[in-house]
Amino acid sequence: MNLRKNENIQNVETTRGYSYVAPDCDIFETDGEYKIVFDIPGVEKDDINIKVEKEVLTVTAECKKEPVEGYGCVNDEFDLSGYTRSFNLNNVVDTTKIEADYKNGTLELTLPKKEEQKTKEIKIKVS
Repeated sequence: MNLRKNENIQNVETTRGYSYVAPDCDIFETDGEYKIVFDIPGVEKDDINIKVEKEVLTVTAECKKEPVEGYGCVNDEFDLSGYTRSFNLNNVVDTTKIEADYKNGTLELTLPKKEEQKTKEIKIKVS
């Protein structure tokens, strides 16, 4: 599984006038699964999209900018539209069992490894 950040990828992607930032994340591994923890502040749970297509996991989150009621905007510098990040799973993750949890701007994905990818311990018989 290629979960390392590619240093050649830019941090900001602009698509049709919108700015998307690659969110910071930490990746952890056990014998049976990976856990990816994303920092995506300013996003509501319903505005997060997680998909796997052709062994590529993509997380997209949209930021909604609400106007301040009763005021007209005289300076508009906040142009972040959202976050997007993709990972090549290299056929080692059981994509049918991926779980997601979101709380206080932190998204946690649990990606169970396929059975054949899990570390196996072999017992030695003494004769």
